[in-house]
Amino acid sequence: MKKIHLFLILIFLGIFNSIQASSLSVVGKLQLRYEGRDKTYNDLGELYLKEDQIRYSDYAFGGRLGLKASLYDFDIQALGYGVARLHEKNENILKNEKQLYNNDLDGFLYLGELSISKQFAQHIFSLGRQRYKSYLVDENFRLTNNAYEGVSYKYKNSNLNIKALYFHKVASSTLANAVPFNHKYGFLGYGLGYNSGGYTSLSEHLINKDLSTNGALHFELKYGEENSFISLENLYIDNFFNTSNLTLSYGISSFYGKIGMLYQFSVGKKYMEKYIEDSEQGKKLEAKHYQTELGYKKERFKLNYLFTYTPYNTDAIYNGTLYSPFSNHASWLRGLNSSHALISDTSSHKIGFENLFHISKLPLALSTGYAIYDIKNNNGLSPKPLDTSEFYFHTKAYFSKHLSAKVQYSYMKEFDPLTELTQNVKVAVEYKF
Repeated sequence: MKKIHLFLILIFLGIFNSIQASSLSVVGKLQLRYEGRDKTYNDLGELYLKEDQIRYSDYAFGGRLGLKASLYDFDIQALGYGVARLHEKNENILKNEKQLYNNDLDGFLYLGELSISKQFAQHIFSLGRQRYKSYLVDENFRLTNNAYEGVSYKYKNSNLNIKALYFHKVASSTLANAVPFNHKYGFLGYGLGYNSGGYTSLSEHLINKDLSTNGALHFELKYGEENSFISLENLYIDNFFNTSNLTLSYGISSFYGKIGMLYQFSVGKKYMEKYIEDSEQGKKLEAKHYQTELGYKKERFKLNYLFTYTPYNTDAIYNGTLYSPFSNHASWLRGLNSSHALISDTSSHKIGFENLFHISKLPLALSTGYAIYDIKNNNGLSPKPLDTSEFYFHTKAYFSKHLSAKVQYSYMKEFDPLTELTQNVKVAVEYKF
């Protein structure tokens, strides 16, 4: 793959010397971001952390920025990914916003995207470091994105969408550090290891160990219209596990209903069983997740209700908790700061509202929601049941085609076994090239 990187870099450098300026464009997205948290710990948290409450604020600037060029119908782009600290690191590790920085709570900079693409009619092929968007393999934008090193294919017509991606390395967004309970429990879509701030192998991303694998293959087939369709998605990770996602949706006028199921099982050398839990227990990696959604959507207004259920299996790792190492969107049900629906023995509910309207010709997007995660005794992660819940409010103003700003507030109960209450405030100014 190093030879491929060198080849793409040489092509991109050659473009600067051989093409006109009109074929070059700046691409990317940058944010100036503020985050503040107020956490109140329960008796167990106070005993373990020696704190009863933590309040802090953090500021950062970052995103992705680079160039896109066209040559002989090939699209070539290179973007740097990075985050710069605008707030001094606090000596108390609890008073730093981990979701903004790398594993060491520092800023970072690396080559996030370097790819060459070619379109043949409705078929698009891409080679190199690139973003990719699906339920199981997603870009997960925070200040930087998830990105994948490999080759992808996309096809789209009026009723049929096909996507495929083979990759062997991944760069995790800064969300990689945002997992509840502790580092080991990486079930919310960020792997078991921390690798924010650069590319790493799949095994290092999944279990923090360098083990052999032939990479990962994702495939998605979707047939139908906007509210009435069937989709089948599959993610196969060599020597680790396979995850399938089936969704059925049916709509009448502005009303729609969706049902879906995720099913996961181990393959190959069963690295997950060996390194996540004691292999002597003989547990396997197996999980199921059922989800449904009822909604009303007309133009830019949307109102929906979601219910999900993840059953427990005492013969499975963490009693059947489902792993989503490349996306925090595997479950449809999530809040701004909570994604607990994939935990085993958990039933979850959410009601959400979204609308786009204008105030004095200023476009405003507004969304609010309330999510409840009823995590019962057989969750396999926490020593006790949890009634986790989150209320959130999100508004975004579009000042121009490129410039926008957003404000988010959320109030969370029992995010993890140590935390009683959490309030989160996020403000971001964003410029999209």
